Amino acid sequence: FVPVDRSPDIQEARLKLPILGEEQVVMEAVLENPIVIICGETGCGKTTQVPQFLYEAGYASTGGIIGITEPRRVAAISMSQRVAAEMNLSQHVISYQIRYEGNVTRETKIKFMTDGVLLKEIQKDFLLSKYHVIILDEAHE
Repeated sequence: FVPVDRSPDIQEARLKLPILGEEQVVMEAVLENPIVIICGETGCGKTTQVPQFLYEAGYASTGGIIGITEPRRVAAISMSQRVAAEMNLSQHVISYQIRYEGNVTRETKIKFMTDGVLLKEIQKDFLLSKYHVIILDEAHE
C-alpha cells in the first residue's frame, strides 16, 4: 500500500464518484486476470480513479509504470494534470507524453499518453516491459 496525501476537498469529491464504491472489485479483477474490461457511465471516475487505485496498491512502486492511453492529446495532458492535482503529486510523477511533447522523467509512476505514443513504444519494446499495468481508456474510439 502506497499512502497518498489528498486534500479534504479532493477526498470529499472522490467519495461522490460511483467507481470508488467498486475499488475492491476492480482491484481483485486486476489481481486475478491478465485483462480486465471496466464499463461505466461517463463521469463515474474510471479515467481518474483507476490509475490512483493501482498506484496506491503498489503497481508503480517496484520500478514499473502505470500507463494510460487516451485517444486525444488534450485528454492525455488534462488527465495527467487532474490526477497529479488529486493525488497532490508532482507533474514529474504523474506525467504525460504526446507526439512532440511531454513531461515524463525518471520519477514518473503514472504516464498518460496518446494511443500513438504507445504504438511507437511497442515497435521498440514489444513486451512494453517498463509497464506494470496498461489502461486503454476510451478503447471504443
